[in-house]
Amino acid sequence: MSLPASIVTMSAYQFPELSDISQFGAKLTGSPLPPKGSAALLKAGALEVLCRVMWVKDDQCGIRFDEAVSPKVLKQVQLDGAVALELVGE
Repeated sequence: MSLPASIVTMSAYQFPELSDISQFGAKLTGSPLPPKGSAALLKAGALEVLCRVMWVKDDQCGIRFDEAVSPKVLKQVQLDGAVALELVGE
């Protein structure tokens, strides 16, 4: 999965790729990324959720959502990511 995203902290806007997602969190890839412990707002496709950065390593970070994402929104984000990958492959 690869879907353009934005993550907004109190000090910065950043534009990583959403590379993996579950109901409770996600993995982002890109640079720069917010530091571990940052509270943020993640936006990607149909998803807009408050989160916290749990780990950062090189050009990847893991985030935990403040509230679980509904299965309907999760499915839509996964579909958006699959479509984005197909478009890149064309």
